[in-house]
Amino acid sequence: GGQGGIALAARLKRLGVPTLVIEKNERAGDSWRKRYRSLVLHDPVWYDHLPYLPFPDHWPVFSPKDKMGDWLEMYAKVMELNYWSSTLCTGARYDEEAGEWEVSLNYGGDRIKLYPKQLVLATGMSGFPYMPALRGADSFEGRLCHSSQFDAGSNYAGKNCVVLGSNNSAHDIAADLWEQGAESVTMIQRSSSVVCTSDALMEHAWGKLYSQAALEAGITTEIADLTVASTPFKLLPAQMKPVYETIRKRDAQLYEGLEKAGFLFDFGEDGSGIHSTYLRRG
Repeated sequence: GGQGGIALAARLKRLGVPTLVIEKNERAGDSWRKRYRSLVLHDPVWYDHLPYLPFPDHWPVFSPKDKMGDWLEMYAKVMELNYWSSTLCTGARYDEEAGEWEVSLNYGGDRIKLYPKQLVLATGMSGFPYMPALRGADSFEGRLCHSSQFDAGSNYAGKNCVVLGSNNSAHDIAADLWEQGAESVTMIQRSSSVVCTSDALMEHAWGKLYSQAALEAGITTEIADLTVASTPFKLLPAQMKPVYETIRKRDAQLYEGLEKAGFLFDFGEDGSGIHSTYLRRG
């Protein structure tokens, strides 16, 4: 019931395929609303349009998470999608003989079964929290939480805080803690991170397809999506390596500073950057 499931449901509806969206949260868009308060999307607006109803032209380049959540809720209503919120899928199995799925649901406390011909698992690639085992966690008297449970840095004013991890959420949360008056903020980096600024990505990676300049040149989101989707994944690393070589030269001062600070960074296992890393990890 997030943006992937909602967008697919809208496409299927327009194709005349009966479709039902199942979402465990109370409202469409809650997968964004329930994240930490300072979160904004890291993809530009031209990359985020949903089918049939593009964002208005005054929409910010990087959407605040609550604004995105409200848009998804509005979209599901305007597109008249069959959307069951507060519904938990407790199991699914495929019946080879009948050629259909048996999907078990907890719908408002009622246990029901559905028998669709097709089942799509649109659960995202990073929605499952991972918590490393920490010695002494059971006896720790402070709050211990995953980033998906973190709300706002203002709740930790005057406290000594440790952020375990060094990617997007970790940096967002560490900055929020510091800005909201934490006594100290320590980031612990466990492994190397892919580091690239939004400006560099827009200038050298996505800008030719997803930007205001691209739109003014006649490259709509639909054309850009088709261009990206038509590129075989196997060819993508070779295309992206020179892009990230250029980015490294562009932001040499940034990377020199990271090295001096002892921050570990890389450009993917083969130098092809965040795009290939995302696909491989997903």
